[in-house]
Amino acid sequence: MKIAMMGAWNTDSGASIHAELVGREWVKKGIELKVYTFYRDSYHGTSITASPEEEEEYVTRCFPVYPHQDIRKSDFSGILNSDFDIFITQDLGMLPMKYLLDIFPYVKKKARTVTVIHDNKPSDKPEFFQFAWDKVVCFDDRYFDFLKNKYPEEVISVIPYPAYPKRTGNRERARKELGLPRDKKIVLSFGQAAAYSVDTLMALDRVAKDHDILMLVVSRNSAAIESFGLVKGRPGFELRVLEEFLDHRTLFKYLHASDCLLYNKPASESAVVASTVFQCLGAGCPIVARDSSFVYSFDREVLKYRNYYELEDCVRDVLERGRRFREYQDAFDGYMEENGAHAVAGKFLQLFDELLTGGRCPKEARDGS
Repeated sequence: MKIAMMGAWNTDSGASIHAELVGREWVKKGIELKVYTFYRDSYHGTSITASPEEEEEYVTRCFPVYPHQDIRKSDFSGILNSDFDIFITQDLGMLPMKYLLDIFPYVKKKARTVTVIHDNKPSDKPEFFQFAWDKVVCFDDRYFDFLKNKYPEEVISVIPYPAYPKRTGNRERARKELGLPRDKKIVLSFGQAAAYSVDTLMALDRVAKDHDILMLVVSRNSAAIESFGLVKGRPGFELRVLEEFLDHRTLFKYLHASDCLLYNKPASESAVVASTVFQCLGAGCPIVARDSSFVYSFDREVLKYRNYYELEDCVRDVLERGRRFREYQDAFDGYMEENGAHAVAGKFLQLFDELLTGGRCPKEARDGS
């Protein structure tokens, strides 16, 4: 099977994380993959995570991000001249759609077409629903509910967002390599979402009466850096802010060094997924998360809280290896087996096989089971 995928790649956006997780698994399985992605000076996300030298040989940068597609002409010659069986787009609304529409009839002649919906509500961009996709993939029933008003239900498949592959590590070794104290309980917050964690400090301060805590914030988000810069620690509660961008390897090292990851992002009224949580699950670091639409699809794999009293209880439970921590441990392996990148990439391949053989999409691919 030959697959062409168009969308974000090697950036920190949720669409890029999804594309990389499934795409790299396909390559491991021997699939011939071609990735067509954004120019380095016009991309989807806040940072590019790989240098030109580190970029995979199957990656071609050939178009700008929406709405800047008129800045320079998109170069779709690679798509037009390449041979592939499946053409898949990630986060269509960020792509130069009007140019893609021009070549779409040629793509349809040689491949089955699939799009993965990252929008959290029906798009208001006029070109968005002009594509006649063979399959439209979304992450859960919330997306399905608004998409069924735009596409025939039989065209829509639900395949869950993938979790980063399982890669647990040694806490003592990770702390030594990062220069972190070995005798403290470390609560980590990182990236763009770290700005929301400043609201949790009062609850963590109460936990610090019984545990020597280091609150570690690693982010290049100026709002997070400024907010935490105004906070002063106290005995038993140290706050450390590092202005740093984390690649996957370094992120997992911080997760291995930490007792828990804190994710305090508030709810959205639309369908959303927490790409940060999916990105971190495989490290085996317990995730304490605000109970919001971002963690809708999780059960015991994440310790959820609805208020800051429950946050305090969750953090205590993790640090003291309580009941909810043990439930998380019991759920972790099963969740990764069903929803890890390897399993989700396999669900896509099953869907592609059905498209290529003319068969009806199997139920397990439709409902993500």
